Amino acid sequence: MSEFINRKGADLLKKYDIEFDYSKPVELIKYLIQITGCSGNDIVLDFFAGSCTTGHSVFDWNLQKGSKVKFICVQLPEPIENLYFKTVADIGKERMRRVIKKADETNLSKLGFDDQMGIGFRVFKLVESNFKPWNAQIPQNSAALTKQLELHIDHIREGRSQRDILYELLLKSGFPLTVPVETLNFAGKEIFSVASGALFICLENELTVEVMRSMAAKKPERVVCLDAGFSGNDQLKANAVQIFKSQGVPSFKTV
Repeated sequence: MSEFINRKGADLLKKYDIEFDYSKPVELIKYLIQITGCSGNDIVLDFFAGSCTTGHSVFDWNLQKGSKVKFICVQLPEPIENLYFKTVADIGKERMRRVIKKADETNLSKLGFDDQMGIGFRVFKLVESNFKPWNAQIPQNSAALTKQLELHIDHIREGRSQRDILYELLLKSGFPLTVPVETLNFAGKEIFSVASGALFICLENELTVEVMRSMAAKKPERVVCLDAGFSGNDQLKANAVQIFKSQGVPSFKTV
């Protein structure tokens, strides 16, 4: 079929002011979505995303059909020779930004979005854990153990942001990366409210009793704070435990 030839993919990208000659045609991927019967909360996974034709196709499909099929696109940061993009992955991210920006507002309203709601996508990079692992294979002597303990005085890797730590904690807490996350402010501190308040995560470095009381008053199911936020103040940490317990919060942990 003529609409499935690769040249169509490159021509479409030019409409978004992106030069890339190896993009698959959107119509081909939409045809595959159709024959596989994707609907509802189905997820389309593309492990070789390239310029993110699959993401573009799923987005268009949802606009046309009023469906809410999700997509996950995975791509190595493969270097390319391009004036504007360093890697193939950069092309895919920018493509989706421009596709969403040009989306027809009437069709977006069919999916339940309006002028007051944002629409977009999330980008994650696979890296080692934000938390330094404990090395159980160290020699059994006092010097090696002392060094290992010193490394874990601050067990967060350098250069990691609160957002980096947040999403690792979400995964470890059993939440998907697509879970709604709202940023709140309690007593001057930033709090991440996950799944409409089911989980509160506070990654601030200077916690107070007022912050603990403000979070407890909202009665989340779980609360996670950065251990460094207590700055070695065992009394504050003990008070936090009692504050959450008195408000019926089932789980309070520090990392």
